[in-house]
This record gives sequence, C-alpha cells and structure tokens, in this order.
Amino acid sequence: AALAVLYINTDQTKAAGERALGQSYQVFTISDEQSAATNLGLGFVNSLIIVCAIGAMTFLIVLLYKYKCMKILIGYMIFASTMLLGFLGGQMFYVAINKYRLTIDVISFYVTMYNFAIVGVLAVFYQKGVPTYITQFYLVGTSVIVAWQLSYFNGWMAWTLLIMLALYDLCAVLTPCGPLKALVKLMSKDDAPTMPGLLYEAGLP
Repeated sequence: AALAVLYINTDQTKAAGERALGQSYQVFTISDEQSAATNLGLGFVNSLIIVCAIGAMTFLIVLLYKYKCMKILIGYMIFASTMLLGFLGGQMFYVAINKYRLTIDVISFYVTMYNFAIVGVLAVFYQKGVPTYITQFYLVGTSVIVAWQLSYFNGWMAWTLLIMLALYDLCAVLTPCGPLKALVKLMSKDDAPTMPGLLYEAGLP
C-alpha cells in the first residue's frame, strides 16, 4: 500500500484527490488559514463522524448475518467489491498509465478493468476452483486500493483518522459488544452460513 501511494501518484492527482475527499467526507473544512489546534479538533470531529458511519455499517452487517439475510448481504458485498475493484482500481490504473506513459487504448482499458473486477468477485465470493493465493491476492489488493484512495486525505485528517480507526478496531475486536468480535463468534458456530469475503483466511505452514 505504501509503495502504491508513493509510486502511483503525481502532484496533480494528490491535489485533486485531496479536494475530492475533502468535499465528500469532511463535514467541517480544514484549511491552512486556521490554527493548528482548530485543525486538530476539526480533524478529530470529522474522523469521529467517519468512524461512527463505519461502526453503524458494521453493526448492520452483523445483524444481516445473524438473522441470515444472506441474499441482501451477499448482494451488497458483491456490489461493493465490484465497484471498488472496477472503479477505484480503474482510477489507480489510470493514474499509473498517465504517470508512466503506458500505451493502452480505451477499449483495452475498460476490458482489463472489467475482467479484473469480475475475476476478483469470483475469487473472493465463489472460490470454487480458484487457488487460495488468487483469493488472497485480491483481498490484499482490495486493501491496497482502499489505502491508496484514503491517502488523499490531508495531513490533519490522515493522522486523526488513523488514530480513530485504531481505537475503533480495538473496541470492535476486544470489547464484549464489539461488532467484529460478534461477527467472528457468529461465523464460528457449527450452523453458521458460509460467507466468504468477510474474514481473511490464511493457512499456517
């Protein structure tokens, strides 16, 4: 993820990405004209709003899984994964094409991203006949694409969001009422429905 952020970016894409994320995810505007204390406080407030939205969506996923609303859950997960791999992955690939002046026509670009997204969805959610390393490649690739996209936050938002997400992860996994802990417990039951893509699985040598 760090290599992608470093080598698949330009000054123009960083500036455009920061403006886009600021308009989409920041309720309170952070600017260099404000004091450091003000920017820090607004960063924490914006990050808290984002983390609350993530927490609410996570609890919704847990409830859908608990009450076996699998069609809704699987449909949402497939749609989200397809958009992430195809659209956000396409943006990342487009930046790489422009930066390194790769030769590719429009049709080949769209066909490549279409196949990348479809194969990714099949590898993560269908899995039958797909090698484990392909599935793990797409799960890691999904994390890289998300990290690349979130790298467009300005410095104040990036650090405050990192702190808030770390605290949220601790609460979600370690506390008795944590949604991720509840999800793991539900999926570990004998009669639990199969839901690939929710948890990363790795085999020990």
